[in-house]
Amino acid sequence: MSFSKGNVALPGKGKKSFLRAFLTKLRKRKTIETLAAFIGGGWLVIEFVGRILVAHYHIHEKWLDTAFFTLLGALICVILWRWFRGAEKRPGNVKVEVLLVPLIILVTLTIDLNLIFQITRISGKRLLLGIIALCLGIAWIIFKSLQRAAIAPESGKKQIEVSMHAAVKPEKSIAVLPFADLSPQKDQEYFCDGMTEEIITDLSPVHEVRVISRNSAVTFKGTKKTTKTIGRELNVQYVLEGSVRKAGNDLRIAAQLIDATNDAHL
Repeated sequence: MSFSKGNVALPGKGKKSFLRAFLTKLRKRKTIETLAAFIGGGWLVIEFVGRILVAHYHIHEKWLDTAFFTLLGALICVILWRWFRGAEKRPGNVKVEVLLVPLIILVTLTIDLNLIFQITRISGKRLLLGIIALCLGIAWIIFKSLQRAAIAPESGKKQIEVSMHAAVKPEKSIAVLPFADLSPQKDQEYFCDGMTEEIITDLSPVHEVRVISRNSAVTFKGTKKTTKTIGRELNVQYVLEGSVRKAGNDLRIAAQLIDATNDAHL
């Protein structure tokens, strides 16, 4: 296929892909919407407590701090829950949110009770409250650890079954080889390298596919090795290779996807 050089989008910098992937995760897990909702709702609550209850009805100013820490604890809990519940991969199937959210709630309650004790002028309870909160936190961590240890044998059997299944079914993996410059002037090498980097950058956020890094793929630039050999050395199932030719103001780009296990064009 033929492209006008003026219409070909030059590759962007690789660091933009990380920001793009991070923003995609934020949008997918509704983190931005959660922050916006808490900022708007929290501002209304703080304004109500500060301007009406404290300023007009003259309640203790510590209630304003209590409202702030309560909202902050709730925000942290919701964000942690959305973030870890939306994770595509869980190393060891660890439910981080189940462990952290109760601890955040416990810390928030401890701070709120401490402020309430100051408001009601109940002295001598802060140390006791801290000790109780510390003991509850340790007890919760021990409980979750014992619970996880109890289900570990069963999960181990499942992992063995999954690994056996994975051994039968090949992993989805790909290596993008540097595009070859077939132009007579040999002046499109920068564009070929940019094409390769751009494709790797766009494929990297796809969690279902293992993408070989550019540094590993570039070692095969100009190599005479067969696709089967490259696939075996990089331990990948698929190899993408291509070429770029400049003819006047046009660029002719060719790309081909190859199954490295049998050297068949896809």
